Amino acid sequence: MKSSYLHIGLMLDPLSGYGSKILDGISRYVQRKPNWRMAFFDRERKELAELVETWQGDAIICTVVDPRFREAAANRKDIPVINVAGLMDETQVCSVLSDDHAIGRLAAEHLISRGFKDFAFVRKRDGTRYSQDRGAGFQARVEEAGFKVTNINLSANHSDDELIEKLAGLPRPLGVFAALDRIAGMVLEACWKADFKVPEEIALVGAGNHTQLCELSSPTLSSVETDMERRGYEAAALLDRILSGEERPTEPVRIAPAHVVERRSTDVFAFDDADVVAALRFIRENSDCTIKVRDVVAATTISRRSLEGRFNALIGRTLHDEIWRAHFDLAMRLLSSSDLSLQDVAERSGFRTASALVNLFRQRLGVTPKEFRVSNRR
Repeated sequence: MKSSYLHIGLMLDPLSGYGSKILDGISRYVQRKPNWRMAFFDRERKELAELVETWQGDAIICTVVDPRFREAAANRKDIPVINVAGLMDETQVCSVLSDDHAIGRLAAEHLISRGFKDFAFVRKRDGTRYSQDRGAGFQARVEEAGFKVTNINLSANHSDDELIEKLAGLPRPLGVFAALDRIAGMVLEACWKADFKVPEEIALVGAGNHTQLCELSSPTLSSVETDMERRGYEAAALLDRILSGEERPTEPVRIAPAHVVERRSTDVFAFDDADVVAALRFIRENSDCTIKVRDVVAATTISRRSLEGRFNALIGRTLHDEIWRAHFDLAMRLLSSSDLSLQDVAERSGFRTASALVNLFRQRLGVTPKEFRVSNRR
């Protein structure tokens, strides 16, 4: 008699510390599937590739990490195979991946909003698809703002002196985006050796939000939350739909980044106008409170009219718009990273009522806060 259980194989490479987040997402989905029997295989890459070829089960979730692995996954036509690694060109296999262009754009937006006019992107010269796409997204957004990006491609055996020399040749203040948090860590080490002040001279943002790495860095590292847990959750959800008869997608499913987790490495504003900087810092530091334009003006040394004119010219937004942008950004972070009630989220992000928060979400995103939380839950 055929078993009522579905046997799902998990064949995941460690992915430099991010694999646990993907597993958390898979686990969260599997809790609603009591008929799934999970088998986790923690082996060397070569052994995992061989296992993908021969494993007798109902489906596989795996990480395509090299050509051998990709060939094995692409050749399994008898059962669904879902890839969750963005290391290669995954068009040959069914994949759920990060939206790497969007990650690069979000990093650029973060640095642009800090007033930077000079930018660099740092990656390893390893041919990985995700780093290429993150760099392309970063460059596209910077160029849209009227600026240029210097690309720094590190060799596998690069030295700190090599990186220091490249950074030293660039103008400062400089906004730097590193393709991964661990690459950002290399940049921080080079800055420390060369006595480049972070964030005053070089502001740095990584990608992945590897919390331990980011918090142990000195200074602590700002990073794009790429939402690896959601990637795992959506991979399991896609597998469930395929097992129920849905056609396999021919293009990768892309998971949008959640937000930039701000830490000390970008805690700076590079604008030349001290009063505009004071206004921005006041708004940011009080985004959890109900504040008005007059409160922001009081934190500067100039009149409301002068501040509004200079702020709009430099930032491209009004003071009123910037206040609500700060409230909204904080609300999104709280919704995606906590179990707070809607009213608590509203109160902690400067909104007086939950209904005001609901109205702004519908206006800006076309969804309710509850719908946003469901689709962005980490």
